Amino acid sequence: MNLEQQLLDLLLSRPITKKIKNIAEELEKESDFTSSNDIEKLKGIWELRWSSSKAPFLNYSPLVDNYQILDPVNLNGLNLLKPRGIKAIIGTGIVAKLRSLNEKKIGVSFTHAGIIGPNIGKKRINALTKIKKEQKGWLEITFLSNDLRICRGDKGTLFILRRIKDDILFEKFQEFIVSL
Repeated sequence: MNLEQQLLDLLLSRPITKKIKNIAEELEKESDFTSSNDIEKLKGIWELRWSSSKAPFLNYSPLVDNYQILDPVNLNGLNLLKPRGIKAIIGTGIVAKLRSLNEKKIGVSFTHAGIIGPNIGKKRINALTKIKKEQKGWLEITFLSNDLRICRGDKGTLFILRRIKDDILFEKFQEFIVSL
């Protein structure tokens, strides 16, 4: 079994084990990601399965879907915490504009944050507010495959995410971004 498959198996069966960090660091050494060649591969829904952060909202929970939805072609992103199993853009969210900083780093400017509620009729109920003081950061993509993404944030946090295949949820994200 290759390292990537070992890591995916651990993320799904034992998301707390210390082996995860070691395997991720080995995969980072063999990465060949570049923005100019691979930026479209970032498109989709990514579930946060492990991070080195101590913050509860930056770690895996069996009760909450912790998604990062990226549309790098249109320079949009959304970090979304939502109840597990609900197939909608509902929960706590932070909307971001994306930009390429160099061949490895994606710049992030957060634009809106708050509660994203359900649609009632044609109107979405939400309490998203525009972020007044500019909040910026970046992610360095240190490994990317069809199923797995490893990246490091501007504060040094290591993140490991797996791709979720859900075209309907991605379409709902695109509709949501247009409605802002």
